[in-house]
Amino acid sequence: MQTELVHPLRHHVLIIDDNPDLVESLSCLLEYYGCRVEVAHDGKEGLRKAIDGRPDVIFIDIAMPGMTGYDLARAIRSTLSYKVVLIAQTAYGSPDDRALALSCGFDEHLIKPAEPECLIRKIAAVRSFHD
Repeated sequence: MQTELVHPLRHHVLIIDDNPDLVESLSCLLEYYGCRVEVAHDGKEGLRKAIDGRPDVIFIDIAMPGMTGYDLARAIRSTLSYKVVLIAQTAYGSPDDRALALSCGFDEHLIKPAEPECLIRKIAAVRSFHD
């Protein structure tokens, strides 16, 4: 990995995804770079952790059972009273999919599997809102 960071990332990141392998690999990557990581495996748990944990950044899968990532993004935007960066991480990659994600409240739309350097750059660009 070529990403050079002078200072470790100190962001609080919530990963909401029903794929345990993706959750594990993304968690390890972000923790390596200094993030504090929480995980949720469905939308309902994710919404609760977003409210209680006040993360700086939330990675959300679009295709989850029960509550889709689109519905979850809308719920987060209508519920939280603080600034949080929402990043869709999905296999749905058409221009229409991207437009829908952004219209539902996502700040970024990444195609799975996203390159680790891309993920780290996205996190590094976010200032921590709660420091």
